[in-house]
Amino acid sequence: MKTQLFSMALLVSSLAFSQQAQTFSEVTVQAYSPTIYLKRSVNDGGFIRGIQTQYLNGDNGWFFGDLHGSQWVVSKGDYNDRKLVVNDNGNVGIGTVSPNSKLHIAQDNINNQNLSLGKFTSVGQTGGSAIVSLAYNSTTANLEVNSTYSGSGFRYGTYGDFNIENEITTPDFGAINFITNKKVQLAIKPNGNALLQGKFEAKEVKVTLTPTADFVFDEKYDLPKLEEVEKHIKEKKHLPEIASAKVMEKEGVNVGEFQIKLLQKIEELTLYSIEQNKQIKQQSEQLKHLKDENEALKVQSAKIEKLEQQVQQLLSTQNNHK
Repeated sequence: MKTQLFSMALLVSSLAFSQQAQTFSEVTVQAYSPTIYLKRSVNDGGFIRGIQTQYLNGDNGWFFGDLHGSQWVVSKGDYNDRKLVVNDNGNVGIGTVSPNSKLHIAQDNINNQNLSLGKFTSVGQTGGSAIVSLAYNSTTANLEVNSTYSGSGFRYGTYGDFNIENEITTPDFGAINFITNKKVQLAIKPNGNALLQGKFEAKEVKVTLTPTADFVFDEKYDLPKLEEVEKHIKEKKHLPEIASAKVMEKEGVNVGEFQIKLLQKIEELTLYSIEQNKQIKQQSEQLKHLKDENEALKVQSAKIEKLEQQVQQLLSTQNNHK
């Protein structure tokens, strides 16, 4: 009986001990595959399973844990001020508790709407560093890619700002400018036009523009006479309807319109060639006819010459008989 009472006392004391907070200066769990379980005492009710850090004075630090069984969070102070969340569907949110994509980064706050998406630091061979950051500037309404450099001996290229600006000044509201070294290198205007300060290289360029130059083949088209074209070239030093070299250098060339003008000249040249080919064929036929007539005349001439010889022989025979 005494043994049973002693056992019951030990059980009650152990239960009471388990309900009290235990403090350890350090805790080590060592095993081949260590696992720590944070189990609720009941299946239903409660929604927090996590680790809450605290300072010596009892103030809360960071919270790492599970909310509602569907979201893992990192928060400051307690589980309410969530800084980073991961939903059970794999969506990750920074600055938002309801991420709607695999990575959802929210604005810092409603007032300044500044957002830094990334910062990358590289170190030069002899010291110094370059930092590149992507940020939204609410003052200028620009999405900016900025780079800064400090130190000496940076050998990985030049440095300077590269900005993607949404132009907000009249009349180019909505334009996007790509700026390096404070100069606009590429601009996309609201009307769809693009400006490039430099060479353009591409594997294929397609220009759509109407009308084309097929009007040259219309029967009513007034094909310029070659004499008129020759006169224009001698006076102007360029083809009719084609801008001069000075005008092209000053005003540039519209590639689409210029290609159609070139096609027009090629089609005109084709018509000239067709007409010349007809004339050559006609002249060839006339020459053949003249050759045939010449051969016929030679035959007739030979016959006449033979008759003349026969007449001479007859006259000579008659004279001999006398």
